[in-house]
Amino acid sequence: MSDNYPNKKVIVERIKRIALITLSNGDMNLFDSEQVMLFRDALLELKKDPKVRVIVIRGSGNRAFSAGFDLKESGNVDVFLNTGQEFMGLLYNFPVPKIALVHGYAIGIGCLVTFACDFRYCTKDVVFSLPEIKYKFMFPTHGGMTITSKIVRKPSDAKFILCTGDKIKVPLAEKMGLIDQLFDTKEEMENAGMELARKLGSMDSTVMSSILTVFDKCASVGLAEGMSIENEALEVVQSRGKEKKDLLQKLKEKYLDESFF
Repeated sequence: MSDNYPNKKVIVERIKRIALITLSNGDMNLFDSEQVMLFRDALLELKKDPKVRVIVIRGSGNRAFSAGFDLKESGNVDVFLNTGQEFMGLLYNFPVPKIALVHGYAIGIGCLVTFACDFRYCTKDVVFSLPEIKYKFMFPTHGGMTITSKIVRKPSDAKFILCTGDKIKVPLAEKMGLIDQLFDTKEEMENAGMELARKLGSMDSTVMSSILTVFDKCASVGLAEGMSIENEALEVVQSRGKEKKDLLQKLKEKYLDESFF
């Protein structure tokens, strides 16, 4: 099934168990208010589809995965702040693997979309940046403070990204842990990304969902508490029929932000 319409700024294609989302709003892929709402709506629709086991996100333009919010529409505060935070929460808490295929600029909200994914495959021209520090009356919202610290290798890396607003290029991005694999061309990256998506999509969906549901919690607690949480997930995986569905839902309610899962 495909929701691929040429006039859409967010194109969703379902390829067997993979949902391929393409941001399609010009070379810089700026998130205007329309694209913000379309991206939120796409994620809400995908939540209803039990066949979706992997999400892949890419940008269509030549210069950027996404260069962030369209500041010309800065008056649309409700859409950019509230709907934007909603889609970030939906994406981060979506209990299937998310793969970002990143080329060129990934700035502001575009950067955070890639940070909310589980894997980042990148081309050698990739540039990450959270530039809010350089603007008066702006702050790294939409998970900027929360998500960035979770994906870098040490706290000072997150502080450097947030406190300087610098453009983070290869190889610094690799040292910080922002890049999982690097490719010479966009085509090579997309082929490898889809290969990973097919591999992940072939795994047991209950085990995968349970892993991603409890991962953050297990990573933030001691060994004994972590083992207890693992045993809860094991109970879900070993259950059958309707009980499995009910136990998985309870696991999500307990360990994911219920506003977004």
